[in-house]
Amino acid sequence: MSGYNHLEQLDNIDILDLPYVERDLNFAQKVSLSFLLYGDEHSSATYILQKLLVLHRANETDWRHSDILSQYAKSKPQSWRKYLVEALCIIGARQVLRKLGLRWQELRLHYLPHIGAISLHIHPLLKSLYMICEELSLAQSGRMVQSIREKASSGEPLRFYEPAYLEIFMLDWLTRRLIRLGDINANGSDVQLLIEHLKFNELHTQATLLVDTVNSNATESSDLAPTSLCPNRESFASAKPNVGDSGLAKGSSSPAASALPQRAKNAIQLSRANAGIALIINQQKFHQNVSDDLKMYLPPVELLPRHGTDVDKQRLTDVFSALGYKVEPHDNVDHFAMLEHIRQACERSLLHDSLVVFVLSHGFEEAVYCSNSIALRISDIENVLCSYDNLYNKPKLLIIQACQQKDKKNNALPFKINASTKSPGQHLNMLRAMSTVPGFAALRHTHTGSWFIQCLCDAIAEHADR
Repeated sequence: MSGYNHLEQLDNIDILDLPYVERDLNFAQKVSLSFLLYGDEHSSATYILQKLLVLHRANETDWRHSDILSQYAKSKPQSWRKYLVEALCIIGARQVLRKLGLRWQELRLHYLPHIGAISLHIHPLLKSLYMICEELSLAQSGRMVQSIREKASSGEPLRFYEPAYLEIFMLDWLTRRLIRLGDINANGSDVQLLIEHLKFNELHTQATLLVDTVNSNATESSDLAPTSLCPNRESFASAKPNVGDSGLAKGSSSPAASALPQRAKNAIQLSRANAGIALIINQQKFHQNVSDDLKMYLPPVELLPRHGTDVDKQRLTDVFSALGYKVEPHDNVDHFAMLEHIRQACERSLLHDSLVVFVLSHGFEEAVYCSNSIALRISDIENVLCSYDNLYNKPKLLIIQACQQKDKKNNALPFKINASTKSPGQHLNMLRAMSTVPGFAALRHTHTGSWFIQCLCDAIAEHADR
């Protein structure tokens, strides 16, 4: 009876039904369906990738009336029904299947959508990759995107930044042949890049799923079985040796490697490949050429040049570059530009492990000066860093090299900015480090730089591996 219902209704699905089916799907479901249906051929994957990118930029009315399924049916006039129904089962589109007159329980027993590594018509690796996309958190998806982008960059980068739609990135990797599906039995497949990333990030269940998918389907011998038995970080490190300061590749069995200091148990784990942005605001020269509406914020005396600050900037660049940070120095910026640089760094930190902001300038208690002699409250800068959801619970470091003296007669009125947070929880993992305590000056040598920044760099260079 179950076989009769399924096969009978399958043949009754008409191509004219597909526009109505597609209107019942949200954008995420369309992305998943497109991945499962179009991903098995290079030309079709290239086509659907571009179509999805266009639809993502379109308004809701446009993408609701897309023709993804109709175009697919036209490309496979004899077999599209069986592929479509299995794909709908895999993504769990029960409402759509019910409207097509199909029974979920019968389909579930027939297609086994909840079991990875096996499929009837859809490519088994596409099914397993889709399941991995569903299982990974947003942060884990973001790390995968960043990792693959950095380790296997080729050609023009994909201008798409939403890891919530991980299948779009996987379509891009398929078109670039960074990963390969092989034939319908996974012969000739290559997903080693993903397996290594998953194992390195201790996502062993997902890595095993890919290995099992290849090994259980391929009729030719596979090289994946031996590596699947070694789910450790050294296996990933040995694939692309990373030579540290000692000159030894990480993962070496040398006695010198075993003598390295052990990382503290409560240390926050940051990956060198994905450390984040180190933004340096370096204020060396100051002026008072501002519009009339801003003159009320100027100090009564002109600010002197900060000789020696470039030494600090260079030392910070050297130390944090060695830690894997993307160092972005900016010299002599006004208050608008300074805030814009900070906000842009926050927006681009979704796929990074942390964000570090250095402000090297003059200042007074709870404030720092910008190059146009307008001061910003340090607490406001801190609120900007904590107001971005993509930095929630990530380490955010604000490091200030500036005097903090209390002199109401010579200090400016801080410029007020719109920066607030919704809850105390947004300040999790927010650290502020100051070159001096409130009410006192900060020391800076005009030739060798500031005492605070130079000592900070010495300490980081010595203890970064702990």
